[in-house]
Amino acid sequence: MSSPILDATVHVTTLDEAAIEQIRRVLTEHTFARVTGLFEAETIRAARERIRSRFSSQNDRKHDPRDADALLKNFQKLVVGGTQGVNSVPRFVRLFYNPLMDEDIFGMHETFRSLVRFRNLLYGLPGDFTLSGIEDGMWSATRIHHYPRGGGFMAPHTDVGTATVSREAGLGSYVQVILIMSRKGVDFQTGGAYIDVAGERFFFESDCDPGDVVIYDGRVNHGVEDIDALDPLDMSSFDGRLVAMATLFRHFQTKSDEEYKSLMK
Repeated sequence: MSSPILDATVHVTTLDEAAIEQIRRVLTEHTFARVTGLFEAETIRAARERIRSRFSSQNDRKHDPRDADALLKNFQKLVVGGTQGVNSVPRFVRLFYNPLMDEDIFGMHETFRSLVRFRNLLYGLPGDFTLSGIEDGMWSATRIHHYPRGGGFMAPHTDVGTATVSREAGLGSYVQVILIMSRKGVDFQTGGAYIDVAGERFFFESDCDPGDVVIYDGRVNHGVEDIDALDPLDMSSFDGRLVAMATLFRHFQTKSDEEYKSLMK
């Protein structure tokens, strides 16, 4: 049986109307897609090494997810747990928030701008929407996710909270756009991202290279199985799985608890 991610692969060189429509058709059929040709692998590997050179576990911070303003600045967030609260998803992951309105400390802003424009085109939005800051109460949460070697993971789930942002904003079908920044078999050996399709679980990153973009819509169940689970956990190490995202966020903390819970249904 062929990998479903290969069956849902689209190669593009420019983001013209025909390419966007082809990607949308693949998403409609499969609920996910892999897009190649938008980012050079060497560019993404170089970005990974720049992040590694600046990384220190001493910058890890916990934070109340309702305090969205904290994420409008460069912020290194460590998430361990997630078994309680609204829209909770158990996970162990480090996030480097690197918003476009703050200093480009990783040299990632040009890559993030391209990712934001791509996401906007998929939504049918103007290409520059949220490139300069907050618009219509929304902003682009440009960030890097690091799943550490020795147990980084995310439990299976569908994207309820961020899909709510799309629904509230009248954007139609939700999309999550993920830029692959690591290679299974090189940067980590076991575990990794998966999708559940027709009762089967597929680990697709063996078929992906740095620079590939994987897209989910709101229907697909997905997660990240423990990264190199039997290796020692060293929080000072940058080894493991790395991806970048540019999700549309909204300030949910302005709502009451009851309003917030109703959004998450």
